[in-house]
Amino acid sequence: MNMLRKILAMGLCVLFMLVSVGCNNSQNSKSPNNNNGSDKAPVSKEKKEDNVSDKVTDNVTDKVADKVEEDVELIPVSFRLNYTASGLHAPFYMALEKGYYEEVGLDVTMGEGTGSGTTAKLVGTGSDDIGLVDSASVGSSIAAGIEIKIVAPIYAVNGFGVITLEENGINTPKDLEGKKVGIATGDGPSKLFAAVAGASGVDESKINFVTMDSNSKVTSLINGQVDAVLGGADNEAVRIKNMGYNVKVLRHSDNGAPTVGLSVIASETYIANNQETIKKFITATMRAWNEARDNPDGAVDYILDDFPTMDRKTAVGGLEVALSSLFTESSKTLGDLSVSDWEKCRDLLVEYMGIDDSLKATDLYTFECLPDNLPAR
Repeated sequence: MNMLRKILAMGLCVLFMLVSVGCNNSQNSKSPNNNNGSDKAPVSKEKKEDNVSDKVTDNVTDKVADKVEEDVELIPVSFRLNYTASGLHAPFYMALEKGYYEEVGLDVTMGEGTGSGTTAKLVGTGSDDIGLVDSASVGSSIAAGIEIKIVAPIYAVNGFGVITLEENGINTPKDLEGKKVGIATGDGPSKLFAAVAGASGVDESKINFVTMDSNSKVTSLINGQVDAVLGGADNEAVRIKNMGYNVKVLRHSDNGAPTVGLSVIASETYIANNQETIKKFITATMRAWNEARDNPDGAVDYILDDFPTMDRKTAVGGLEVALSSLFTESSKTLGDLSVSDWEKCRDLLVEYMGIDDSLKATDLYTFECLPDNLPAR
């Protein structure tokens, strides 16, 4: 609304200037200047009228702007992240703090997540309007009867992987057999590992999976409680590296599972009733992501405003990994994936994650909420 105030102020100032000039000309034509011989300089009539005009302009501008603010109601939107806030989420906070959501008429409330699976449930039940979830979690959620769809992919390729230390000697997914691997129930990296195992010939029964809170993965790995964790190249891996450890990442996308990554989702009910709201959300979101491409360090400033204890170096590193995952070979804009990309994603989920073959690619996503003129690649 600050921009609206400025526009109104400028317009009203011009109007009163024109009125003031007209009045001055009229008065000057009727009354010649006469100081009656006094040595004291007369107060300029123009200056008096300018002062009055300025006061009137300020009062009217404030009243009009306040009236507009009263009349224009922002649409409330609750947005749930996939995980606890980290550098990869900086563009969302950038859009929030720079007023991009407000500019398109939205009042966005941001909430942290505890895993893509949980976020999918919250969105599916209507507890949140929109969420950030990876395609593997969307597929498994749909298979479980949760009616959600991807409305805009952020990561064209997922950023998940096996995170370990160089000293642990894990060089391929097959090397995980006989090892302890930390996982968080319901999160994207864990759900998608089935596809990695299937494509890489890994016998999951030979892996000792250790379930833990998602926030415990890093400490469990560096303390030697587990040999590896399933996490994010854009999150845990960056944090461990910046703690001074020699980290090794086996990306899921490099080991048989190049599925669509973190994406904006909504329930089918919300999509049916709020397409324009979703388009506005995507427009503002992609605007921020596009700006972050040119200045990731600057984008991180906005998330640090909300999370001042977050390590800047780690946040920037995580965002840079995220920015490297925005496109496939066929992508022409942000949020753009080809039908072929979606078909490949669907085939992987069905083949390796136990999802019924009746799942269609179009069950995963919809193009109907994508706005025109998305930022170019």
